Amino acid sequence: MITEKERENRAELFRLMQENPELPVVPMVDGEIVGYDGALYWLGAWGRAEIDEYFVSEKAERVFIKSIDDVFDVLERHLSDDEFDALPESEDECRTYYDALPWVKAIIVYINLPG
Repeated sequence: MITEKERENRAELFRLMQENPELPVVPMVDGEIVGYDGALYWLGAWGRAEIDEYFVSEKAERVFIKSIDDVFDVLERHLSDDEFDALPESEDECRTYYDALPWVKAIIVYINLPG
């Protein structure tokens, strides 16, 4: 049996997929789900779905989501120390560098803890 919230989340995902068939669908799994315990699979629950942008930073060894992550935090984690130190001081001026990162537009589906 699914909850009404899960039903709404699935309906929104399907609507976004139908309206945006050219976009990839990317699951973002809550970090608490994937704690290693020797299991092959972990149980999750459908969270919200939305169109956003993400990129995978090899240097930071993580995924950034454009609407969620902080401009300075992303730049500091992704750029070298010298590159970061050379940036302007204001967020507005750094926005150009932030926007120039290799963002990928996608339908992002959040996979949450069940229950």
